[in-house]
Amino acid sequence: MKRLFPAFALLAVTLIAGADTLELTDGTVIRGCFVRDEGVRLLVWENMEQVGGPAKVYPRSAVKSFKVERDDSWDARPNLPDLSVTFIELNPKLAGLHGRVHYDQWGRPKIAGAPVLPDLGEESYLKPEEIVKGLKLKYQPGEAVTLTAHVKNVGFATAQPFDIVWLIDGKEVSRSRHRGRLREMEEATFTLKWNWQEGFHHVTFRIVTNQKEIATVNNEVADPLWGWGFFYIVSNKRVQMWHTFRSAAGTFCFEDYYRWHIDIMNLLFAQSIFPAAPEGIKARVRLDRIIYTDDVDKAIQSLVAQDGIAYHQGGWVWHDSPEEKAGKWQPPTREWRQNTEWSLPHELGHQLGLTDWYALDYAGHEHHRMPDNGDPVAHFMTHPVTMMHWHGPQVFSEADAGYLNMTWDKPRGHFGDHYFAIPAENFLRVVDVNGKPVPGAKVEIFQRGCVVDPNGQPGEEAGVKYFPVIEDGNFDHPVSKEPVIVGETDAEGILRLPNRPVKEVRTLNGFHRRPNPFGNINVVGGRGLMLAKVTKHERPCYYWLEITDFITAWFRGQKDRFTITLKTPYGSVDSPLPPRNVRVERIDEHHVKVTWERPSVLRETQYLDRAIGYRVYRRISSDGLNDRPWFPVATVGPDTFECIVDLRQRPEDVYWFSQVNRFAVSTIGELSVESELVETLLPQKP
Repeated sequence: MKRLFPAFALLAVTLIAGADTLELTDGTVIRGCFVRDEGVRLLVWENMEQVGGPAKVYPRSAVKSFKVERDDSWDARPNLPDLSVTFIELNPKLAGLHGRVHYDQWGRPKIAGAPVLPDLGEESYLKPEEIVKGLKLKYQPGEAVTLTAHVKNVGFATAQPFDIVWLIDGKEVSRSRHRGRLREMEEATFTLKWNWQEGFHHVTFRIVTNQKEIATVNNEVADPLWGWGFFYIVSNKRVQMWHTFRSAAGTFCFEDYYRWHIDIMNLLFAQSIFPAAPEGIKARVRLDRIIYTDDVDKAIQSLVAQDGIAYHQGGWVWHDSPEEKAGKWQPPTREWRQNTEWSLPHELGHQLGLTDWYALDYAGHEHHRMPDNGDPVAHFMTHPVTMMHWHGPQVFSEADAGYLNMTWDKPRGHFGDHYFAIPAENFLRVVDVNGKPVPGAKVEIFQRGCVVDPNGQPGEEAGVKYFPVIEDGNFDHPVSKEPVIVGETDAEGILRLPNRPVKEVRTLNGFHRRPNPFGNINVVGGRGLMLAKVTKHERPCYYWLEITDFITAWFRGQKDRFTITLKTPYGSVDSPLPPRNVRVERIDEHHVKVTWERPSVLRETQYLDRAIGYRVYRRISSDGLNDRPWFPVATVGPDTFECIVDLRQRPEDVYWFSQVNRFAVSTIGELSVESELVETLLPQKP
């Protein structure tokens, strides 16, 4: 026994070395486990014996970090069967609009391009329902539908007979026995006839067997019957190649791995809870069909029926590379196949009409530069930690949630038409450092994706001018050099954004592009970003007006009126006098010293001028003031005129385009009324 113990210990160390490590926020470290990342949670098999079975769930908030570090033992092939429910197909299929939504030079979507779709001329842009009235877009209550479950043996030994169970909303509706055997990679299908019911119903197909398998997590599939049906197209040889290794799903199976990503999307939909979606996203997706083929291009062509319509709601195609077409197949890297493929839920989001929010990121242009250092005024999307900006592991955004909740029962094919969801009236409220109105401020608004038409005649609404732009279908221009809107704030610091003329359009999803501040907004979002330059006291300040804020307000119910507040560094009429001679100098790599002098004395013993202290601020980046605003770093007494700042202490925001540091100091008067912020720029390190 003494000789055996070191051998067992060595074996244990070897097994642990080829597994994952999970560290929790409470300091617990779990070694020798196997982790699956689902964004809002991690599923953890604590040892190899558990792989493929039920996993322990850890919410994301409980996880500090994890590291996937598996060796060749992960891919060892057990001599066992593995029955997998690969997908459940629903027939007849509903029509989709993929490939049948076209755009004109004004960015208007139009449903067209199939024999079954009538051309109504200009009315096509306003009457989409008339165009699609000949299509089957929904099932009728009581209509007979057929559900077909596909079962495949993705193990390495023949599977013995097994029982199958169909359930609707958790209640058994059919049970039978499959008396045949399934050889390795052999498939069997099972059907259920069902009379359609409206509402949110689930169908479950379950395999019941006592035989030992590689995995059991793939023995059951529960699909949302109201979910949009996706297709997958994949070559037979790719599927065979995926059968040579174990994926993050715990099986040797292409279908299990990529079905899992559909499940992840639905999990993230449910967890995308916001004021505009208090119960999350009710829309769902399901894997309706896998098309196995030896010719991927030919299979793609088969998606379109003779009437010119594709009867699906989106999907994904695995194209074969030239090397793969020549028979040279290589498995994906370990890093790829042993982790979640976060790009897929993102790309499938596009199939549902969701846009790339990173299209709103903007590095800036020479047209608009910061006055102190000449940096281009940049913008990084508001709330970027979302699925359609980064590729996971995040939930979907509030605007995405509003869009999918409004359109969950509509055919897919439109893209980005939620950009048309703009409130009827929109206002800017310009306030000073104390939150009080700034009257008489000049506001100039510039827009990305357009060029002001030098020959156009300006319009005017409520004293605010707007300028026509060149409409040539090019939405890729940088922020315009000339303003598209010019006005001045009223006595309450308010400026009403004019509703600029548009070419109106309605979509089948229920969105209507009417006159609005963005004008002819396109569905990719090129014009969804405007730069507001606010000037008072000869001091310009820059802010970004991002279309997501307008869309989110609309989905929250602010369809009639929406106001954006722009906080400036200006002082109030009753502010104390500002500090003088504000400076910053480096002390070492991580510290700077900010110094200033007391304000001038203009009125002796005047209580409005009484300084009771000073506040030191810092701002990082050359983004707009509402993107990366000033944040306080210190508040000191009236007789202190310097402050040491640790540069490492800062909000962990996204400083994508610039990490330049600016500092500012204000005088604090009675009632904590502040003076204007007096700014200084930290020079870059030599």
